[in-house]
Amino acid sequence: MILEITLDLSQDRLNYVLNNPLILIMNFLEMFSLLTGLFFWNKFKGSAIPWFILFLGYNFLNEVFAAFFYIYKLVDTNIVFYNIRFLIYFVLLFLLYNSQLRQSGFKKATLAFIGLWLFSYIYFIIASDFWFQFAVLPAISGGFLLMIVILFYLIEIINKSSLLSIKSNLYLYISLGLLLEAVVQLPVFITWFLGWTQVTEISDARNAFFNSLRQVSYAASCVMYIIFIYGFYKSKPQEVKS
Repeated sequence: MILEITLDLSQDRLNYVLNNPLILIMNFLEMFSLLTGLFFWNKFKGSAIPWFILFLGYNFLNEVFAAFFYIYKLVDTNIVFYNIRFLIYFVLLFLLYNSQLRQSGFKKATLAFIGLWLFSYIYFIIASDFWFQFAVLPAISGGFLLMIVILFYLIEIINKSSLLSIKSNLYLYISLGLLLEAVVQLPVFITWFLGWTQVTEISDARNAFFNSLRQVSYAASCVMYIIFIYGFYKSKPQEVKS
């Protein structure tokens, strides 16, 4: 779930990246996945899925408010919106998958990952300026750990479920969407954040390269939301574990 972060950069450089039709498509698909989840809300009552749907709503509104506050100069930087979002995002997903895992080893590993990630997050809060510095370490460590947890879940359902039940399980679609985005986003994010933020001029030729990387990340997010939308439609209530 890509979040556009407005760093202390020139307006020209921001426009160079942000004026992009893929961003509009991504935001539309994000909103449409939320609306689809709300439409099929009754299918998932009694399960943990409504928490995921609510997060989609929070994530969308968080981006809207972050952009609004920055564009109208109500804040100097909107990074704090995303630093708070990381806490909600990773804790929610770790707990969501932990509730679905059945193997004791996988569940213990997931709980250990939650503790490890919270340690990195707390360390960032203590050692950095939470309001003005982006939580790079929690973002990267959370992404890698979440990929491992998703693989735990995929191993379990592949080994224990029939093909028909797998295809109607919403967690499969959520897992595939999140895994696809993480596989694409992590290397792109690391390269982009550590590289593009060091470029200071709009005329720098490296801007074209970093902008191309962002196109890849936007495309991955678009595909992820399409998978979510299809999953909300295709999945069956009885296949969602409570």
